[in-house]
Amino acid sequence: MIPRPLDTTPASWSEYNAVLDRMDGAARLYAAVELSDAVREVRLSGIRARFPDMTPQERVAQLVLEEYGVTLPSTT
Repeated sequence: MIPRPLDTTPASWSEYNAVLDRMDGAARLYAAVELSDAVREVRLSGIRARFPDMTPQERVAQLVLEEYGVTLPSTT
């Protein structure tokens, strides 16, 4: 089990872990994918706010650069 985040009460953390314990493998995988998608959308929104003139493809390339340090080849 990972440590409780500092901004989470012990009661909330216990409830969160109880919910996870009740999930089967497929439900946990689905939740992980949904969370990953949500985080990526938040990151892309931040990039869009910083670079409003970027195309969607350029925003994805910027996300890859920031996350992995890899510069994707230009599509133009």
